Amino acid sequence: MANESNKIVYKLIIVGDSAVGKTCIFKKITSGTFSEKSISTIGMDRRTLTFTINTGDGEKEIDVQIWDTAGQERFRSITTSYYKASHGLLLMYDITKKETYDNINNWIDSIKDSLGDEHNYLMVLLGNKVDLANENPSSREITAEEAESFCKEKDLFWGGECSAKDFTEDQLKEIFTKYTLEIYKKIGATESRGSSFVKNEPKTKKFKC
Repeated sequence: MANESNKIVYKLIIVGDSAVGKTCIFKKITSGTFSEKSISTIGMDRRTLTFTINTGDGEKEIDVQIWDTAGQERFRSITTSYYKASHGLLLMYDITKKETYDNINNWIDSIKDSLGDEHNYLMVLLGNKVDLANENPSSREITAEEAESFCKEKDLFWGGECSAKDFTEDQLKEIFTKYTLEIYKKIGATESRGSSFVKNEPKTKKFKC
């Protein structure tokens, strides 16, 4: 077990338009639950998970504060205020709604405007609601190939596609372990900039991949 004072803490914020499934992903990975009826997030919610990554020099335990954010325009100023001190921004869209994908550009601009050029962080693009496309292939409006190409153009990490409904908690944790490793590759064992936000939150859950 790593000494708590030396432990790496990353802050990962989930952003994207309203109803793309941010809260569903958040709840599935942090509590293993999923509900078809989702109420729009007002403000923020957060939980911390511990991921064990293999850095090539051995295994490291990293605490990742996962933040769920409101996607509605009226809460945009609240959301952007939480970008500060973030290490990872998970940009989520609905693969059956092109508008949510097109709006990723707006989220990127918002992040860059808030964090500036000196801040070191990783932006990850994730497509959600694969279950809808599997049920009705004609409902898909964005292909994985399009999204991957967009990531290369915008210098984002392609996080793949998922389903908050059909993916298990362990499957999602495996995906987030990959994100944690990519953040580590980009910024290393940097100062725990998000550590001031962990007070009064539920105990950390651990996951090893």
